[in-house]
Amino acid sequence: MKSVFVLMGAALASGAIATEAPAIPASSGLYRLPFADGTEVSVFDAAASHRPVGAVDLVGEPREGKLHRIVAAADGTVMAIQDGYSEQQSGRAASECRNNLLWLAHPNGEWTLYGHMATGSTSGKAGLKVGDHVRAGQYVGDEAAVAMLDHVHFEVAVPQASDPIDKGGFLNGNEERQRMRVPRFCNVPGQTVRKDAHYTALACGSASE
Repeated sequence: MKSVFVLMGAALASGAIATEAPAIPASSGLYRLPFADGTEVSVFDAAASHRPVGAVDLVGEPREGKLHRIVAAADGTVMAIQDGYSEQQSGRAASECRNNLLWLAHPNGEWTLYGHMATGSTSGKAGLKVGDHVRAGQYVGDEAAVAMLDHVHFEVAVPQASDPIDKGGFLNGNEERQRMRVPRFCNVPGQTVRKDAHYTALACGSASE
């Protein structure tokens, strides 16, 4: 499949607690776990253990024999899509991996990133294109092992207003992780996921928070 990468610019604002050096603020937004309702989700890496820090790696359970559907973590607008890659490249530096991704911009000025999804699942199965508006919980693609092992790489960020991401989908102006925000999740104790912990993906407001 031919690779497609598209981007739409937007003006954005900022957000505020810290994990480890470099200190990264917590997201201003509260997000749902980006898996379909009822999915058991394990945490391969939390914001503090992820390298580089700030992002989280989430895995749908069971890890084998079931296709896990990825959903929007909040209402937003599609800013960038890349879903033409299919090669698994685990072991390479992240900057060298050709990665399928989706960026959504949210009304609070934050963007969320969904990485390593299945080839064609965002533009094909989900039928999304840049400029589309999505609702929290709306299907946006399938978990897969493109570039890395089966998981979804999830980030919250406040991109710079002009030229927010590069051609690989990486944040510009993020050398010190200054654009990152530690994701806060509803239906998660303390609102922050922990490495190796398990949670159930649910819509915000559907369980005690």
